[in-house]
Amino acid sequence: MILLHVAPIDWQRLSGPAVSVPGLIRAQEGLAGIEAAMLNSLMPEESEADSGFPRFGYRTALAGPRGLALPPPFDRPDMVVFHSTYVPRHAAIAGRLRRMGVPYLICPRGGMTRRALAHRRWKKRMGNVLFFRRLVRRARAVHCLTQREAAEAAGWGRPVFVVGNGINVPNGVGENGVLPWPPRLVFIGRLAVRHKGLDLLLDGTAQAAATLRRCGARIDLYGPDFEGGAAQVARHIRRAGVADLVGLHGPVCGQAKRAAMEASTVFVSTSRWEGHPMAVLEAMAHGRPCLLTPGTNMAEEVAGAGAGWVVAPTATAIAEGLTKVLDSPPETIRQAGQAARRLAQERYSWPRIAALSLEAYRRYVN
Repeated sequence: MILLHVAPIDWQRLSGPAVSVPGLIRAQEGLAGIEAAMLNSLMPEESEADSGFPRFGYRTALAGPRGLALPPPFDRPDMVVFHSTYVPRHAAIAGRLRRMGVPYLICPRGGMTRRALAHRRWKKRMGNVLFFRRLVRRARAVHCLTQREAAEAAGWGRPVFVVGNGINVPNGVGENGVLPWPPRLVFIGRLAVRHKGLDLLLDGTAQAAATLRRCGARIDLYGPDFEGGAAQVARHIRRAGVADLVGLHGPVCGQAKRAAMEASTVFVSTSRWEGHPMAVLEAMAHGRPCLLTPGTNMAEEVAGAGAGWVVAPTATAIAEGLTKVLDSPPETIRQAGQAARRLAQERYSWPRIAALSLEAYRRYVN
C-alpha cells in the first residue's frame, strides 16, 4: 500500500503533530508492503534529511495544473491522510485527489470538536461554507485519536474510526518507579494560555498554595511562546502571588526534555481541548502519573488505569486535585507512575499504533 500523509508541519516550532505525524510514518514504513511519505502543506520545499522517510513540499506536489507532481509511487497513492482540517491548501489538494479518483481520510487532531470549533468561530464557519464542508463530506472516513473526539466528530456525517497517537517507550526510564521527592509537577507544551488552561492551573495553584508550600512542592512550566502567552503567564504568576511555587521556562526538546521529565514527579495538563496530547503520552512513557482535565481527551482512560487523576476545568477543582496528589503517600504516586508506563507500553507503542492504523485504512481504500 502506498500512503501519503499531508500535514502542515513547521519544523522550527515545537508541536505535537511535528512529533506524532513523523512517528506514525516511520512506524508504518516499518511494516511489510507499506511505502509512506509526507507532503508538507505548510512548507514550499522539503528535505529528507534525518527523517527516515520521503518528504515533499507543497510547491513540488502542486507544480502541474492537475494531479500530484511527485515521484512514483507517491504521484498516485492508494490512500492520502490529511492531518488537520482547517488548512486551505488541504482543500485544494483534496480537489485534485477527487479528480484523480484517489481516496482520502481526515485526521482532524481535535480540530473538529465543539470546543475547538468555538475557537475563532466565525473564520471556521466561513471556511466551512467555502472549502471545508466539501473536504470532509468527500472523505472516506474521519480518523479520530480518542473516543471522546470521535463522539463529537460523529455529527459530520462520515464514518469514524479511532486510533491514537503512539510513543516510543524508552528503555531503562521509569522502570524502577523511583520519583523525585519533594514533589515536582511539570507541564510541557505551548504557552497557549486559553487552549492549555494555564490560567486555570495558575489560579488553582494559588488556591492550593498553602499545601504546596507545606510539602515543599513546585510546578515548572516549559514551552515556547504562543501569541504572547509567555508574557501572560509571567504576569499571572506575579498577580497570583505564586512566584515561589511556579517556574516559567522556555521550550525543551531532545535530552533537555527527557531531563525535565525525569526530574518530575507528576505531569500536569489542564487543557480546555486537545486532540491526543503527545506530552501526556511522553510523560506516561517515562513512568510519570498525570493530573488531567477532560479536555485532554485522556483523563478518563488514565484515571481508569490507575495512572493519574481527573479534575474538572475549574481553578477550584484543580486546587483540590493538587491537594489530593500532594497529600497522597509517595508509594501511591509511585504505583500510579508504574501504571502510566504500562498503559503507554500496552496501548500506545508505535508498532501497535501503526498496525491498527493500517487495518483501518484498508477498510476504506476500495
